Amino acid sequence: MTTIRIVNTPGDAALAARLRDDLEGAGYTLAEIPAPGAEHLLAAVLSPEANADADVQAAITAALDAGQHIIPVLAKTAPLPRLIDHLAALDFSENYDTAALLACAAALTAPGARRPLKVITPRVRQSNRRIGAWLGGLALLWFIIGLILVGVYGLQAPREEFNMVDTLEAATVQSAISRSLPRTTEDAANFPMTVQAAPTAQRPLLEATATALVAAPGR
Repeated sequence: MTTIRIVNTPGDAALAARLRDDLEGAGYTLAEIPAPGAEHLLAAVLSPEANADADVQAAITAALDAGQHIIPVLAKTAPLPRLIDHLAALDFSENYDTAALLACAAALTAPGARRPLKVITPRVRQSNRRIGAWLGGLALLWFIIGLILVGVYGLQAPREEFNMVDTLEAATVQSAISRSLPRTTEDAANFPMTVQAAPTAQRPLLEATATALVAAPGR
């Protein structure tokens, strides 16, 4: 069951009481203590005093960490706390609007309501630092293990497998271009046309191979 918790400073108690009466009158269940779970809401009554109040700010941070929606309600003109300054506040500093309050609560508790934006709270930031430190330590450990395997045990790349790959590559290239290489004086004279008639990918190979044949001793 979805509950709504109202958090406020003593100086904003009158507005908080009015919010409580209207929400209960509309059928919502009010909670006096924080409730875990993303389905619950927090209505934060804000003012300059609330922005400086540790309990109000702690309640906002806890709701964000729980993935809960927050309804900022301005009792007095004040900037929103940094962690929720992306939210649209209900400004009741001059005029109270029951319809706006209930419409906001209905939108956030409706089936399929959008999830709240993920915010990097101090708790999330600390968790990210721990994960980053753990991954960095793991990478350093593998680096040290690699140095030991190479420097102490002489572990090297599988040279024979690489040589086999090179041999297969050379054989493939040779089979693809050998038919087009010049073998007589007439072939050599017509070689430029042979190169132009060859597939584009083979032209550099033909030219390089023919040059190597000409430069070879005994040619």
